Amino acid sequence: DKDHDDHDHAAKEHEHEHEHEHEHGHHGEDPHLWLSPDNAKVLLKAIAATLGRVDPERAAAYQANAARAATAVDAAAAETARVLAPVHDRPYIVFHDAYQYFERHFGTHAVGSVSLSDARRPGARRVREIREKLIESGAACLFAEPQFDDRLVHTLVEGTDVRTGVLDPLGSHIDLGPGHYPALLRDLGKALAACLG
Repeated sequence: DKDHDDHDHAAKEHEHEHEHEHEHGHHGEDPHLWLSPDNAKVLLKAIAATLGRVDPERAAAYQANAARAATAVDAAAAETARVLAPVHDRPYIVFHDAYQYFERHFGTHAVGSVSLSDARRPGARRVREIREKLIESGAACLFAEPQFDDRLVHTLVEGTDVRTGVLDPLGSHIDLGPGHYPALLRDLGKALAACLG
């Protein structure tokens, strides 16, 4: 396939094979489908239906739980939309292009992403390229994820007006349980609004 061939060719030409930019043209599929509240509700229904087939005696309970969870998702999505409304058109860049479903649902304005290898820090040339992208794009914020080194983030924005924030598509700091997903939506919305506001 063409994207695969292009990537192989680029990897041979560039020493930083895993440290290349991804514009928001979105090559390939984004596996982070749960970041859309609409998709999450589809998943809830599918899970409840599957559990009901496996355990028919409790099918009604699974359906009721899914309906209750969908209501909580709707409430969290509405709250997140309100929080993001004042900043939805402010441009930002993410380290990891994991937020396409979230961006589409809430109408936020990501202008690109930077894919960095977790294995090593980028070299001076790559840091310069990323800094140029931040400035040229007019991004108000650069969002890293919890696994990225704070020193690297500081280096990338040093001397610019770009602010920094952290987005966690897994909500790894949020307690597991029935309220995890609604809390994840709220957390992402608050993190975006805090940096972009």
